[in-house]
Amino acid sequence: MTYPQAPVIELIARFTIPVQFDNSKSENNQRLQRIHHIWTPDVRILDHNGFEMYRWDGFLPPAEYMPRFECGVAMAYLRSKRYDEAEQCYVDVLRRFSTSYAAAEAQYYLGVVRYRRDPESDELLTQWAELRSRYPASEYRVKQSFKEFPQ
Repeated sequence: MTYPQAPVIELIARFTIPVQFDNSKSENNQRLQRIHHIWTPDVRILDHNGFEMYRWDGFLPPAEYMPRFECGVAMAYLRSKRYDEAEQCYVDVLRRFSTSYAAAEAQYYLGVVRYRRDPESDELLTQWAELRSRYPASEYRVKQSFKEFPQ
């Protein structure tokens, strides 16, 4: 199991207040229907108003759960225009989990964060060039392919 692992518990506690609903218990049916729950685990990162900032469904082992979760936290920061915190999370994913599935996402959005903070910077294209180099087969490589860095 992923959740009982100490590093996962520490990461979740560092950034969020975890809430769990057992989908096998009828008292949770109404709540789960309201959020259109379809599969477990159903991981969502919400803001203080309950707005969904990031989500994914399905089991991930700790080495994949942790970078995915931290990308989710980073996205919540990015959506809240807390660029410094978002950047710290994405850099951490790239430093600690560079071979994870979430690493390409971190590389992609690191460029977005830096662009949002300073649109005059060339950081968006620089990070996307790094994405092309490090994660050429990723979905995020395809997402950035509309705007190639000049060779």
